[in-house]
Amino acid sequence: MGPEELGRQLRRARQHLGFSLRDVHAVTAIPLPCLAALEEGRLDELPSPVYARGYVRSYAEAVRLDGDRLALELWRLLEEARVTAAGSDRSGGPMQPRPQQRRREPSGRPSSLTPLRQPESPWVPKPGRLRRVAPSLERIAIGALLLVLAVALWNLEQGGASHHVPRVAAFEDLRPPAPGQPVPTTVVASPAPAPSPTVLSPASDNGSQAVYATGKDHFNVVVTATDAPCWVDVRPAAGGPSLFQGTLQAGEKRPADAAGSLWVRVGNVGHVAVTVDGVPLTLPDKPSFPYNLLIQK
Repeated sequence: MGPEELGRQLRRARQHLGFSLRDVHAVTAIPLPCLAALEEGRLDELPSPVYARGYVRSYAEAVRLDGDRLALELWRLLEEARVTAAGSDRSGGPMQPRPQQRRREPSGRPSSLTPLRQPESPWVPKPGRLRRVAPSLERIAIGALLLVLAVALWNLEQGGASHHVPRVAAFEDLRPPAPGQPVPTTVVASPAPAPSPTVLSPASDNGSQAVYATGKDHFNVVVTATDAPCWVDVRPAAGGPSLFQGTLQAGEKRPADAAGSLWVRVGNVGHVAVTVDGVPLTLPDKPSFPYNLLIQK
């Protein structure tokens, strides 16, 4: 597959969905001249091979194609072009490797070179030296173990001395109070509520989908386009019916109530902010890439 065939696949998929180049630009944030260059196979007009690979993946996923496969195919084409260019010399012909010359002795015969033996380091202990220092090392290890045991025993004794032993209730403590005396009450302190998290990080991330655990059966999710338009698809699950699908303009919000789970696909994860019950999500560091977000209990 060449660059032109790759561009034709992208164009046919876009026209099949009824998208224009501006629609693809709104979903992927790829500049319009770069989109046109991709469709026409003019890869030399793209900023760099890294940008070209990312553009092809984003474009392909926006038109329902396998972005990873096409990006890998583009990378193979670029590598073949680089190897072909490196294999030609300035005259345009293939470069011939130089024959390796062998070292010759003064007599004219080739010498058989043997690797030089590395000198033995004086700092490496010999077996005899190790046998001499082994008893000392053993005594040091035993002394350290005894010291650790003594410190642990001392800490245990200190903790036992300071431990409060509850007093056994006497018979007088069990009698009812006299008339007119207040009834003693026992105040039980309730446990402090667990602090709510300030941010919610993904529990797992496989490179194309991040999974978040909220610990709640019902929660409210708000998707906001931050500084640029972004295409969003919201569903109860990955294969469920669409609750909202469209492009959010910069600053526009889309709330959704979820029961158990919510699946959100964004066309450009670098231009959105997502909150769950007011707590912001830590989104994957994949700017200008489409991504799937699965929010569940």
